[in-house]
Amino acid sequence: MEGKGAGKIGGLALEMRHISKRFSDSTGIADFSLCLEKGKIHGLAGGRQAGKTLLARMLGGLCLPDSGSILIDGEKVNLRNPRDAAAWGIGNAGEESPYIIGLSLIEHLLLGAEFAPCGRMNQRTARKLAEELCEQYGIPLDVSLRAEELSRADWLWAEILRMLLQEKDILVLDAPDEIFTPQEMDGLAAVLRKACREGSAALILSRSMETLNACCDEVTVLPDASPVDSTQTPVKKEIAPGGIVLEARRFTVRDMESEADPAAGISFEVRAGEILCLLGRPDHGWDQVGAALMGTGSNVSGLVRLLGKEITHASARKRLAMGMAYLPKDWTRLGMIEGFTLEENLALERYREFREGGWIHRRLRRNEARKMLAESGLTDTAALKDFPGDLEDEELFRLLLARALDRKPVLLIAEEPIRRASAETAAFIRETLFAHRANHRAALVLTSQPEEAMELADRILVLHDGEIMGEFDPAYTMTRELGWYMSGQWRQQRYGGSAIEGEDA
Repeated sequence: MEGKGAGKIGGLALEMRHISKRFSDSTGIADFSLCLEKGKIHGLAGGRQAGKTLLARMLGGLCLPDSGSILIDGEKVNLRNPRDAAAWGIGNAGEESPYIIGLSLIEHLLLGAEFAPCGRMNQRTARKLAEELCEQYGIPLDVSLRAEELSRADWLWAEILRMLLQEKDILVLDAPDEIFTPQEMDGLAAVLRKACREGSAALILSRSMETLNACCDEVTVLPDASPVDSTQTPVKKEIAPGGIVLEARRFTVRDMESEADPAAGISFEVRAGEILCLLGRPDHGWDQVGAALMGTGSNVSGLVRLLGKEITHASARKRLAMGMAYLPKDWTRLGMIEGFTLEENLALERYREFREGGWIHRRLRRNEARKMLAESGLTDTAALKDFPGDLEDEELFRLLLARALDRKPVLLIAEEPIRRASAETAAFIRETLFAHRANHRAALVLTSQPEEAMELADRILVLHDGEIMGEFDPAYTMTRELGWYMSGQWRQQRYGGSAIEGEDA
């Protein structure tokens, strides 16, 4: 098969006609059509689980449509595998791009490409070309690094550099704004515009209409799917914060596998009736802070108090008993035991309450599980005798949230609770968290998504390399402003920087 060149700017680079894909008894995508012009950046917007990633996988040769056709330069193609997609000039970079530990960045760039006769890998040529492309396109990447030394943002830049190095005509990026800050998205738009001026075409898939309108020449909205911006947000009542629920002083969490500490002597407090958000880059280990606060992490120093009582080195069981609850980022792996029924899983945090004379009081346990099932809105779709594997991921998360709040905890720690949720489930989560807050309880949300922080928080603390860069009130803050602090370029004066809140650095 011969790959197709970009040719002159103008005309269609890619067409998707009446694409449909069905999984079991549900439709992943139905009768979708898209036209991507050469020389333009096209945006594809849709709500969570609307089918954006599915379409990206089709273009990457990882998934075949059940019906419909894909045309490149007017010619119908059959993208049966990633090799077919590469041969037709399609480059694909997603949020979870894989890498091989031990290989250098240059060796990764060479995978699937040839820079010398007979298929021999010429790393010197590849490195020279990569450095020239980085300078030419303004890509902020050190090509001398090894794969495991790259941050998630660096790795996405590396995937983009690989597409340019291999002269792909169609650049597909799935949710780059989930990794890049708003400022880095500006840099990405500049790179893509330059590539498009040279005849390529680009497709950006995202949940955010704000991101796509800023980066793209045209935007298509997936049918029957609502982007995040149009999702109705539950009303958050005005509540005066109460007393301190969680207090951390000089709190440090050490990462023994890297030089950077997720938390380096930070101090903060969470008050009753408040949702505090810790916002940081995903590669800076902010999720380890949540585990450490819950007592499941290690190498912790400083002082932590819950309702005035020190818990710095208390066990997770004691913290649960004192009124803490935890929803980890990897809740599908850490939240449920696969061999237990839903009834048994929902009783895990309160099993001591259901004991009676050395036996489990099953009726009491069952009644409590039914109540949690009703609170999660799954009475019609799940049964207590079901196993976790019988449910969708979002249904499991609803149950975990109901279980966490069933004990009426004084503090809920949640990591990226709405990032992967559908629009309906995200609205349910927001409403549940706001109700928890309205009952004068506290919540600490850890996330790498500025939009999620702006939606949920009463206060936002931005972390960079384990240090607090600034404190923000979402009512008086713009998403773009948070990006400067997340990248470490700005720092508020109160936290030892020269930037003053409300002023440009």
